[in-house]
Amino acid sequence: MSLEHLSPWRKSALVLTLVSGILMILGGMLAYRIMQQRHVQEIEREMQLINKLQSQNVYTWRHARLTEADLLTGAPLFGEAIANWLHARAALDTEANSWRAPILSQLRQLTEQANYDAVYLLDTSGRVLLSPGSPRQRALPPQEQLALEQALSQARAATVEPHRDPSFAFPYFSLVAPIYLNDEPIAAIWMVMDVRKSLFPLVDQWPSASRTAESAIVTRDGSGVRLLSPLHDQPEAALRFRISSAHQQDPMVLAASGMRGLFEGTDYRDQAVIAVASPVPGSPWYLVSKIDKAEALHSRTRDAWMILLPVLAGLLCIWLALAYVQHLAWRQERLLKELLERQVRHDPLTQLANRVALNERFELNWHQALRKRQPLSVLMIDVDHFKEYNDHFGHVSGDHCLKRIADILAAATRRATDLAARYGGEEFVILLPDTTAERAWQLARQLCQAVHEAEIPHPLSRHDQRVTISIGLSTFVADHATAGSSFTKVRKAMLEQADAALYEAKRAGRNQVAMAP
Repeated sequence: MSLEHLSPWRKSALVLTLVSGILMILGGMLAYRIMQQRHVQEIEREMQLINKLQSQNVYTWRHARLTEADLLTGAPLFGEAIANWLHARAALDTEANSWRAPILSQLRQLTEQANYDAVYLLDTSGRVLLSPGSPRQRALPPQEQLALEQALSQARAATVEPHRDPSFAFPYFSLVAPIYLNDEPIAAIWMVMDVRKSLFPLVDQWPSASRTAESAIVTRDGSGVRLLSPLHDQPEAALRFRISSAHQQDPMVLAASGMRGLFEGTDYRDQAVIAVASPVPGSPWYLVSKIDKAEALHSRTRDAWMILLPVLAGLLCIWLALAYVQHLAWRQERLLKELLERQVRHDPLTQLANRVALNERFELNWHQALRKRQPLSVLMIDVDHFKEYNDHFGHVSGDHCLKRIADILAAATRRATDLAARYGGEEFVILLPDTTAERAWQLARQLCQAVHEAEIPHPLSRHDQRVTISIGLSTFVADHATAGSSFTKVRKAMLEQADAALYEAKRAGRNQVAMAP
């Protein structure tokens, strides 16, 4: 039957069907292209978010190290102790040992609480004078010697970027903090940290499932760039792998050349990649996150069959898929952000808040205490004889012990406004807003009793051979006199008072509470 023999309504129906079919197929093709573009945008948003949060983590890590070094330089009592020891030592005075003990105690705190792998007291020429352990070093390596000269000339801590040296079996980042007495340099502290345990974990994990996505810290090295952290396919690349500037499209070279934000390039494997680059503030480092472009586009190629579906069903599936993918992208982005935010603010071992979260909550509660004229209490908690526990049972059992104590502390902070945080090593802090000294004292006594009654075995403990804790208590009462004080000064004063009270509790026999005057 020819078209001429078709009735007008049949012709209209045929034309309408053909036109609808063509429009639906074109709509399906258009929908497929939109889905592919949206998928790439989702990958890009995820990479930008991850790069931003990881860059903040690296900055926080580096800033914390510099802050620790600056605190040593600005500690007059520590400088006086070193000066007295140097004088007594030079005069062969028998009091030299009495000055040596507090110096070693301060250096030991840096290794135990701040997780430095080695700390040394140096004279102004770079000779090693003291170390908490048996000194493996007698003189500074060349880079550290230059850093010492810079620190002494500028009167501030100098950093030595991550590198390898025969002095240590691991790649490390170090700082040299000058020590002064009456504006005259008398010594310096050299602090060494293994970057494999402290810096690399901040960037070597990609939060979502991916075969090729990874982040790396790089720095300029002459006309090229050098990796400071490992790569997935080259775990030993850190500090050894260098990329020449001849690889002009490599994202790491582009980052060191000034490229920022999202861009495409070709990496050292000659693979096309989508990358995000950002500088780490206050450092010569750049954080580069990348993913193979083939992986980013692969999952959308499987949707090509959708344009061959029956016209009406195909269109319906396309739009349903678009809505579903959009929903998944929103949910994935939200979960990813929550996961990364939790990693930034929680201690991975105990699952308590970390120092970042503690400082944020501290400032919030301090302003609230000022506004409402309420008391603010702080408990500084330390596990008694924990070094002996670790030496006796091993670090795995030590970690398990800290987890059990953290669970007890978390259970005791029942109010939503209370915060239990790991302060460092075996030290914890509990922040108690709107809590008087008497109420805080009662809670501290209950915590001591709860840990004792947990009956965690400790053969070297003097308290029924059980693990115990000591607690120092400090309370801040807001009034007109303190209204003009800065948050930084109040926080420092409260923590120092609580730490001093903790020392008194230790000196009085441990397993007890002491209150700051």
